[in-house]
Amino acid sequence: MTSNQGLNSTLTEDNQQETLDLGQYWRTIKRAKWLIAVVTLVCVLIGGYIAVTSTPIYQASSKILADPQQPNAAREEQYIASALVFLFYETQYEILQSRAIAETVVDKLGLVEKYKQDQAKNKAQKDSGLSATFSEIKQEIAALFGKSEPAGPVKARSDNDIKIMLAAGIQGGLKVSGGKQSQIINISYQSPDPQLATDIINAVGEAYIQFGLESRLGDVKNTETWLSEQSAELKAQLTASEQKLRDFRLQQGIVDTSLQERDSNSRLQSLNNQLISAQTELSTAEELYSQVNSLQPNSKAFYSLGPVLQNSTASGLVKEEARLLSKVDELFERYKEKHPKMVAARTELKSVRDSLSREIAKIVERIESDYRLATQQVANIERLLANEKDAIQSLQGSNFTLTALEREVENNRRIYESFINRLMETNIRGDFTASNVQVIDTATVPAGPIKPNVKLIIALSVFMGVFFGVVLAFLKEALHNTYRTPDALEENLNIPALGITMALKKKDTHTIPEMEYSQDTRSVFAESINSIRTGLQFSNIDNPPKTILVTSATGSEGKSTLAMNLAAAYSQIGKTLLLEVDLRKPSISRNLQIKTRHGLTDLLAGTVNFGDCIVNPSDNKQFNVMPCGTVPHNPIELLSSDKFAKALQSLKAHFDHIILDGPPTLPVSDACIVGTKVDGVIVAVRAEETKIKVSKEAVKRLQKLNANVIGAVLTVAEPQKMSYYGDHYYSGEYYGTVIEPENDKASAA
Repeated sequence: MTSNQGLNSTLTEDNQQETLDLGQYWRTIKRAKWLIAVVTLVCVLIGGYIAVTSTPIYQASSKILADPQQPNAAREEQYIASALVFLFYETQYEILQSRAIAETVVDKLGLVEKYKQDQAKNKAQKDSGLSATFSEIKQEIAALFGKSEPAGPVKARSDNDIKIMLAAGIQGGLKVSGGKQSQIINISYQSPDPQLATDIINAVGEAYIQFGLESRLGDVKNTETWLSEQSAELKAQLTASEQKLRDFRLQQGIVDTSLQERDSNSRLQSLNNQLISAQTELSTAEELYSQVNSLQPNSKAFYSLGPVLQNSTASGLVKEEARLLSKVDELFERYKEKHPKMVAARTELKSVRDSLSREIAKIVERIESDYRLATQQVANIERLLANEKDAIQSLQGSNFTLTALEREVENNRRIYESFINRLMETNIRGDFTASNVQVIDTATVPAGPIKPNVKLIIALSVFMGVFFGVVLAFLKEALHNTYRTPDALEENLNIPALGITMALKKKDTHTIPEMEYSQDTRSVFAESINSIRTGLQFSNIDNPPKTILVTSATGSEGKSTLAMNLAAAYSQIGKTLLLEVDLRKPSISRNLQIKTRHGLTDLLAGTVNFGDCIVNPSDNKQFNVMPCGTVPHNPIELLSSDKFAKALQSLKAHFDHIILDGPPTLPVSDACIVGTKVDGVIVAVRAEETKIKVSKEAVKRLQKLNANVIGAVLTVAEPQKMSYYGDHYYSGEYYGTVIEPENDKASAA
């Protein structure tokens, strides 16, 4: 039991460590090859229909050179254009796809009139022949269902509505690209009419160039008007300031005092510079002073002050304090608070902190002193500056007014001249009609359509068909709820898969299908039984199971065939008894053609002896059978009785191996009762038939009663199908001819 649990544990770990099996995916695809082929064919047919019935679409293209720099632009404008060049092409894309350009194209090509002519032509065709008949039938059907067609003609669209509609169509169909790595912009348009596509693209290029010229000339005109108005105002201001200066000179009788004025201004400038420097120092000192006053006494925030950080003594003490704090923390983890090392460390820390506090106090005192000195220095310079101003005013009181007036005149003259120069440049630009946009390649009528791309459509159809086919294949695989491989047994039941037994076809079986092993011990079927026997022997090497119950979740899963052939296999290595414990629907006597009527139930009833119940159905003296005997009315009472347990123990003394053919687990609880009395239980699971949920429930019931479930066997597997699940599952060439799968229940007893 312990060894088997260890095997189960190892199996679980192996399942958890199992890597991705690409071969399994390939086999899933291989199994669904016809499904994938059909789905692919359908997709190809749909794609071919689309390719054949789609309207041919033609594309006309053109290349436009768009230079971000405007021709004859001023130097400042060139700099701005260079700085914003990354936005220029995005703007051009928006312009090319704007409604203004589209409406210009509509007007230029006369598309509104063409649209109206086409509509009239279509209406004439619609009103004649089959179209008129169809319209009448449509009205009759509508009347039949209580619906009526709109009376009277539909209101015609206005030319403006048609223009807006056509412009929107051009906007939606126009494709613009390029301009990222070069100054070339590519524009293209697609239409069922190749000539129309060509005309629209060429018209877009012309409208775009015209739009740029009109926009630039409009900007120039507006700029010129504004500059003219501003120049007139500036000229009036300049004239007024010059007259004011002349009047002041005459009124004050001012002579040339430039030398004295230069000396006074030099002294005044020096004092101003000194005042600025002193105020800067005062601002710095005041900031430090305010920061010091805002801090709490003995606060560690003093450590981050600039003077403290710049003071080598203070910064050294801060580092020393940090080191001692780390040392105290380290000692605290090792020793008690009153340990000598702790006391010494804390004393040293206190000493450093006291020194640091004293040093910071000195620094704070210097900060306060510097603040007072800076305040006094600013006051002194301001007093000297005031005196100097008074002196200058007393010596040349009128020179300040004169200088201000002269400065005003100079400023007005400089501004006026700047506007005049700009106005002249604007006039020149207004006369220059060159554009920064030109068409490099005009559109030509396309030779052939770009849509539909038949090769691409077929290729995509094949791809989509294969893709959806594979998806359906894996979906079908995911929805599959039966067992196909031993790996599936181990994965879902969490017990070892002991092996596979192949389906037997009547033409390939010998006299008794249930005894195929005895008829040909070198057949593929016999080798699979040997493999199962070996797995049972190695499930517990030190104490291999002696009594083994063969059961299944439900009926017709091949458990009886497995039990009979497994007993025959065990008879090759020891004296073996096949014991039938399926007391409700016994089948061994019928399958093995045993004529005796006595069996297990008669033995338990005490009406016969052991020798009367045990028969030998073949020439193999090691192989013995005890059938059910008389079918009882109370099977579960017999199997759970002490008599059965004692009988089983007695049989174990006479036989090396006992194989019990039990009933299904789920319909009745007989198998669960017997499972607790044997050394091990194996569960037969029919390939492609037994539901996963059903087999799980069967194993769960057995394990719930502490039955030793050694493993499971995949029964009635078809060789052809097994080849789809992996070559390692089944190969009959080594042993001989592969056995064909049966279509009847020869091996599903």
